[in-house]
Amino acid sequence: MHGTVDQVGVARAHAPASELILSVARSWPEPRITMGELMQAFGMRSYGLLIVLFALPNLLPIYIPGLSPIFGAPLGIVCLQLALGYPTPRLPGFLTRRSMRRSDLEMIALKAQAWLRRIERFVKPRPSFLTRRRAERAIGAYGAFLAVIVIVPLPFTNGPPSLACAIMAIGMMEEDSLTILAGIVVGLFGAALGISIIGTVWVLVVTAFQWAFGL
Repeated sequence: MHGTVDQVGVARAHAPASELILSVARSWPEPRITMGELMQAFGMRSYGLLIVLFALPNLLPIYIPGLSPIFGAPLGIVCLQLALGYPTPRLPGFLTRRSMRRSDLEMIALKAQAWLRRIERFVKPRPSFLTRRRAERAIGAYGAFLAVIVIVPLPFTNGPPSLACAIMAIGMMEEDSLTILAGIVVGLFGAALGISIIGTVWVLVVTAFQWAFGL
């Protein structure tokens, strides 16, 4: 596996996230790629890049049942590790062995290009307290909370929180306080929307259960 990862050679230091992810998808020599291989292809150099990577599938303009937990779980783990101050992100073995078709990764990267490039167009270094290490850990905790909402397999609960995580991650990579702040605001909207949908579905399920059993 290490030889395959070295063969890709796309982890360029200053390339934008949109370019890096699409480059991996197009140049990967095997028909399938595991989560572990994806992490190695990016060199595990950046929490931000991995957060963007795991947020991307839920930025698709279509709802694919079952997709949100597959990428929401590693998104939550990476964000939690950032919050706990781990020097580099790590995934458990059962997640690193999960694989997807290279063509699916390319499709995801292409469909997410518009979102990512809109964000990257306005990003530039604007350091402040939001770009410091302590703030990054708080952002990680916030991202982990948003990832819990992403994991819930319901329509419209996955996209806004994932977008918020991607925006904050890009802001962290570029030390851009305004981008991080924008991600925080998007996350508040995404959390409110997601919690309201989850709550509504829960009330409907409980009501249906009570009606069915005459409770």
